[in-house]
Amino acid sequence: MNQLKAKIKYLKSFLKSEWNFNDYPLETWKNPNAEQNDVEYGAKFTNWWSLVAHGETENKAVENLKKHLSDFKKNNTEIPRPGANVPIEFTESDRIEKNEHIAVEFFDKIIGINFYDCFISDLSSLHDFDLADEQTLEKIKLEFGIVPKDKDYFLSDIFEQINEKASG
Repeated sequence: MNQLKAKIKYLKSFLKSEWNFNDYPLETWKNPNAEQNDVEYGAKFTNWWSLVAHGETENKAVENLKKHLSDFKKNNTEIPRPGANVPIEFTESDRIEKNEHIAVEFFDKIIGINFYDCFISDLSSLHDFDLADEQTLEKIKLEFGIVPKDKDYFLSDIFEQINEKASG
């Protein structure tokens, strides 16, 4: 059924030159094994595997997906057509790998998941986990003694900042 909706949205997309959130085929789900409330529900666009959002309710997951789409539009010149199959593109992860020892500890203490259970690139951020809030920033300060410098909250920047503090 999702693929049928995606085909219809795809065909309708040729009638417009710009697309908004409602033009995309939406899928939502409940994560049965979620250990954190803020990832209990998920939302994504059919056939667009890399743009996913989570939330403590289905509505919150959809709202977060709207934010992700808005951010994507701001940072990219080409926007995938609604319903089109968008291949997964992996971004470099050199900076993350360089600080893997910090990443493992950070994921355990701050994000609450195993670092090795997911793919994290140099452009992954706290926003991807819906953790760019004051509570998380305070937790980072208590655990690692730093306050992330940049509001983008890229994990690679945070890990480098933790490494710099540890190096002294």
